[in-house]
Amino acid sequence: MWLTQAIRPLNQRLLEVDIAEPAIATQTSTAAGIQDVHAIFIGAGSKAVRFEFVDFVSYAVTEEMYLGHSCEGGASSGWIKRFETSYFLEFVACSTWATRDYPGALSHYQINTLDHRVDVVTSQSPEITKITPVPSR
Repeated sequence: MWLTQAIRPLNQRLLEVDIAEPAIATQTSTAAGIQDVHAIFIGAGSKAVRFEFVDFVSYAVTEEMYLGHSCEGGASSGWIKRFETSYFLEFVACSTWATRDYPGALSHYQINTLDHRVDVVTSQSPEITKITPVPSR
């Protein structure tokens, strides 16, 4: 699993989602009363990728603590999924004027990381490129 590095709507037409491989701290600490916890972070040497969604219609970000069971399968299993039908696509169809005619047939992409679920509806497949991550603070 990966961590969410950044989510940036750069303008009305482009959404960037950066994710990176986590690193695990060697030293332990106590967090929320739990002893010997290893921190998970994005390190300087972490592998990272950027998803660029051009002409996206809608997106939603859910913090992992609030994720519930999903009834949707998806075209692939794992941390990235593509849906041709989904509850999120139905919501977008009911709440926007996006149609098959404009901007085109819509797909729902879902990126599942250790800390977030990012759902994006778009008419175009994302461009995926390797990037160098900026370490988290």
